[in-house]
Amino acid sequence: MSWAVGDRDDVTTVLTTDLAYGWIPPHVQIPTGVKLLTPARRSRTLEALLGETTLTAAYTPGQYIPPAEDGEPVSMSIRARDTDDVEELGWELSQATKWRDGLPRLAHTLAKAVSTGTGYLDSEVDLLREHLDTVAQQVIADYPEADVIDIGHWQLLATIDALIKNEKTAANYHFAWFQALSLVAKWEERR
Repeated sequence: MSWAVGDRDDVTTVLTTDLAYGWIPPHVQIPTGVKLLTPARRSRTLEALLGETTLTAAYTPGQYIPPAEDGEPVSMSIRARDTDDVEELGWELSQATKWRDGLPRLAHTLAKAVSTGTGYLDSEVDLLREHLDTVAQQVIADYPEADVIDIGHWQLLATIDALIKNEKTAANYHFAWFQALSLVAKWEERR
């Protein structure tokens, strides 16, 4: 997928993708000190997503990227995904996964289990991660015309996986983007 990094006048560095208005998928590690966009509907062009910045790097599929071992090691941080806490995250996640067409039933079962602390099996987590990988591969294969429903599935499964890993910051981030994307989809249906 396409991505861009830009420096703002306030000396912050911002990273975005053109996927789902700027959402950064869970498999993408973020360097320490880099900021991400807050969940919201925006233009889909990278320049518009970054806003007032000096573009420092950009990538579109097909461009050459040197191997990681050729560069300096970079420290990564989960803090970039810090966003406002989703109120009642467990309840909201449970509701979002309850009747969602195309989402495996296991998602709702695990959403409830991690939210209430009732426990789950390792085999259920393994199966969840298989579903997470499958939907991620589907969205990437369909990029740039990825289905908003598949992206929503990816965000929900990423939220559940983050909660299983006890990564509340990442869970809030992915679910907040799910909520923002859901509002965009509803808005576009009304047009």
